[in-house]
Amino acid sequence: MVSVHPKPVERALAGRFIYISGCDGTGKSTQAQLLLGQLAALGARPRHLWLRFPFLLSLPLLAYARWRGLSWMEEHDGARHGYWDFRGSWLLRAVLPWLLLLDAALAALGKIYLPLWRGHTIVCERFALDLLVDLAVAFDDRRLIERWPGALFRRLVPPGAVVMVIDLDAATARARRPDLRSDRRLDPRLEMFRHMARTYGIAVLSSREPIADLNRHIHAAIGIDHER
Repeated sequence: MVSVHPKPVERALAGRFIYISGCDGTGKSTQAQLLLGQLAALGARPRHLWLRFPFLLSLPLLAYARWRGLSWMEEHDGARHGYWDFRGSWLLRAVLPWLLLLDAALAALGKIYLPLWRGHTIVCERFALDLLVDLAVAFDDRRLIERWPGALFRRLVPPGAVVMVIDLDAATARARRPDLRSDRRLDPRLEMFRHMARTYGIAVLSSREPIADLNRHIHAAIGIDHER
């Protein structure tokens, strides 16, 4: 059972940004929905946010990538997966990360920073770090996470945010989510998330443990106590 924070809940959780990052199939949505219900029970009135693809200024360049055949969809047994392969394009390498950074910043102003300023609690499943991992995989470039403009994606996360990466091995993820069995980029994305977490010093939580145990670790990171 979740116990009330020593401070009044409204003050303890007001203006908090809780960011659950990680690859598809690692259990982010399960934990986010569980957390939203628990925070609501404590009176926090949390908002749920999903900001993986805030495309705006980058749309023309992404259309160019689709025209060049560098972006495509594949379907296997009813499961659809989208792929980017930008390794051979100097234009995409030079310009796209900056445009996606601007898109993420514009989205963050209206959907993150303004609500936080108003005192809302936000539980976010996808945001700038997930977009950065997508780019690093598309360019097959781990160093993008360490250098500009990649490193600037980290600065879009609000100061004081609780950030965590949910991790899982590929075999278990595919066993839990049959649609991921045909995803050819699952393994490199999982590894890129781990590399990103190590680079930025972000906590990595494994969803191999029971849902309730992982939920307790998330609560500990936020500062909510559990009673047994």
